Amino acid sequence: MSLRAFRLAAACAAIASLSGCTFLGIDFNDEKVQYESSNSRANLEVPPDLTPIQNDNRFAVPSRNGVVSANAEAQRAQAASGQDPSAASSRIVPLTVSAKVMKDGQDRWLRVNAAPEKLWPVVQDFWPSVGLVVREQNPKTGYMETEWAENRAKLPQDIIRRTVGKIIDFAYSTGEQDQYRVRLERNDDDTTDIYISHRSMVEVMTGRDNESSVWQPGPTDPTMEAEMLQRLALRIDAEFNPEASGQEQEANAQQIAKDLEIKPVAPKAAIENGSDGKAAAVVLDEGFDQAWRRLGLVIDRMGFELVDRDRTAGWYLVRYLDPAYEAKVKESRGFFANVFGSDEAIEAPTYRLHLGDEGAKTRLTVQDAEGGEDKTGVAPNILSLLAEQLR
Repeated sequence: MSLRAFRLAAACAAIASLSGCTFLGIDFNDEKVQYESSNSRANLEVPPDLTPIQNDNRFAVPSRNGVVSANAEAQRAQAASGQDPSAASSRIVPLTVSAKVMKDGQDRWLRVNAAPEKLWPVVQDFWPSVGLVVREQNPKTGYMETEWAENRAKLPQDIIRRTVGKIIDFAYSTGEQDQYRVRLERNDDDTTDIYISHRSMVEVMTGRDNESSVWQPGPTDPTMEAEMLQRLALRIDAEFNPEASGQEQEANAQQIAKDLEIKPVAPKAAIENGSDGKAAAVVLDEGFDQAWRRLGLVIDRMGFELVDRDRTAGWYLVRYLDPAYEAKVKESRGFFANVFGSDEAIEAPTYRLHLGDEGAKTRLTVQDAEGGEDKTGVAPNILSLLAEQLR
């Protein structure tokens, strides 16, 4: 029996068991987000080129019980030490903190007039509030990544699903998994830019009778990025401005939703080939600041592991395992090494993505980790991938 047939049979059995139940009074809603952590299902096997390298354990996310207010936690700590909580609160962050939507072409991000240190715990607590679990975080790079999860809001909201789903949850599945990455960047004026990127995997049936399935990379969804940015902006506003009236909160929500609307823009990236006919650089028809922001978002969306970055020097340091490079390394090991060491993973090389400031234009090149010429032969492939996303 195929996987889909099994789910259908389970659904039918559940419907039969409910033949004597009433379906009246079911509460339908139009929520866009209803995540269920993939931990409760079979593990999502991510292709090797999308598997992030494990970070140091000191950046592992500690266990958190429920959603906690960062300000409230700090006030309790101050109260326990005998200090005035209200005075401590004013030192933590001013009550005038606000999250403003910034625009650049089709890209949207939040700019908050508070330092990253004050926003970090708020962002940590945000993800559980939308049903997602943080699996990695790195304060050094201001980076967080969620577990893969299924958005149950995409399921048909009919009477049968709403009833059967509560009894046999696995009878229904979207066949999709989502993951989010968030990155915080400090600005010179001590404000913080917050970027959220979305990635997806889709379940594809395989075999003659569709008896099994595999997970493959799916498209990025800008509408879900906008949804999360809006929710995070409102969470920040509620966190630091708890005395705001309902009318003020509603006006703020409407303005944020309006600012997040995306309109088509003209392409801004072109590949520049070298003498060998392969991609040698990507020329962006925009200044350095815009190119820096857009490249950061693309790195997150494409699944590169961000190792480090230096805005002053104009580079991102990333790890990436190219499928062709991986196959080449395995072939070079020889027959016996591949047979007896088949489980040995190929180490992902480190690359430096350098942005050269040329005034109205910016030139993107791929170098080795030290800023020299790439020796792996993967640079043209990376440039082609980046150019497609930077258009």
